[in-house]
Amino acid sequence: MTKIKRPLNRSIIIVCALFVGLLCIISSILLYSTYTRNMYKRYKKQLKSIVNYVESNIEDHHDMAECAETYISSEKHEKFQNFLDNMIDHYKEAHYIYLMKITGENNSTIVIATANSSYEKEYDPDMLMYLGDDETEGYDDETRKRFRDILYGDEEYVYFTNTYKDDEGNQITDYTLVHPVTDPTTGKRYGLLCADIDINEIKTTVNKTVYINVLMILGIGILFIVLLILWMRKNVTTPLLKLEKSVTEFANSSSGIRNSEELLYIPPEIDTKNEVEALSNAYGKLAIDMKEYIIGIVKAEKEAQGLKQHVSEINALAHKDALTHVKNKTAYEEKKEEIEKQIKNGNATFGIVMADINSLKIINDKYGHGKGDEYIIGACMLISKIYKHSPVYRIGGDEFVVVLQGEDYENRDELIEKAKEELNKAMNDETKDPWNRYSAAIGMSIFEKDDDFDTVFRRADKKMYENKAKIKETFEV
Repeated sequence: MTKIKRPLNRSIIIVCALFVGLLCIISSILLYSTYTRNMYKRYKKQLKSIVNYVESNIEDHHDMAECAETYISSEKHEKFQNFLDNMIDHYKEAHYIYLMKITGENNSTIVIATANSSYEKEYDPDMLMYLGDDETEGYDDETRKRFRDILYGDEEYVYFTNTYKDDEGNQITDYTLVHPVTDPTTGKRYGLLCADIDINEIKTTVNKTVYINVLMILGIGILFIVLLILWMRKNVTTPLLKLEKSVTEFANSSSGIRNSEELLYIPPEIDTKNEVEALSNAYGKLAIDMKEYIIGIVKAEKEAQGLKQHVSEINALAHKDALTHVKNKTAYEEKKEEIEKQIKNGNATFGIVMADINSLKIINDKYGHGKGDEYIIGACMLISKIYKHSPVYRIGGDEFVVVLQGEDYENRDELIEKAKEELNKAMNDETKDPWNRYSAAIGMSIFEKDDDFDTVFRRADKKMYENKAKIKETFEV
């Protein structure tokens, strides 16, 4: 049995696995994008609710503005500070809630009030922040400038990603909502009320959601692959393997058999009620028809064999040059008729190379016709070797025609230069006998619009004679 390079079962598994893998990748990208967008939208609403709720618990903005100016806490300020501390303990999604002001030329950030958790009060009191504490070093210049622009701008709610350093120098990234607060007595903004959510929490939530969904898709995909493979094995691949085995055994056993009685096909047992069963039945009928057909073929073959061999020998002799074994003038005339029909039908693409062997008469006279024949054969072989994809015709004693086609036509310019170079090299090789120093003039022309075959031939012949005139008289024999 012939070894199958790509078994159907394996191909199905690979294709399904690639499909599920691609589905997981695309789903991951879409889910990540969608959930990230939705999470930010959700947190925007949460941050706005937090900020509005916190602002509603500032009893007296004018009092808070005076505290921000004097850095002296009032009773109302203390009450608001306690409210923030209590809120941060019970509202875990908020990373920080704070009220600050921006002052000075370097945009210093000064705490007005900030939420200090019970955990920080008990375990990390150095982290506590109070009225008047300077947080400038925690923010870069660009962030502080942005805070100042918001404080003195027209926007009421501004969301942005805020990167800062904690007391230990660790860089932290939060998603921040900044809301300017106004002293109604003066009508001036005196501070910025901010609420932060840790970006890592958003990313963790999104990644977890995407991970769970991708696992679900992967699980469903694997289940689909398993069910598909089981169904395919029962209804397609296993029956096909049985059919392939029977057909292969029939093919191997019938190879070279001339006795039709020995042709025996054993059909496999296939009961799938689908196209595979129909294919098996069709091949069984085909085997019977093939047996009958071979009986007729063997009989006809015996009768035709002798005639075919005789016709082939005659045809080969009629179209082959006896000396060089390339095609002769008869074959050339047939090729000419074929190309003229192509020209008439408008689908001709060809070129002609005309070659004329130099100094043949000198070789014959000086060294004999036997050496002259060697001279002709060697030159012909050189030309045939160069134009190995095109037919070469001997149309005269020392005249050869190459009808360019295929790769030789596409590379015609390189090939004619190569032919001239090889002929020149052979002609000037003084290490060889004179009858092995081949010399020939060569010219080429290609078919152009409104040409006929003879026009192309004449152009090639003309260029050949131009080449012959350029060959120096240095070839001594």
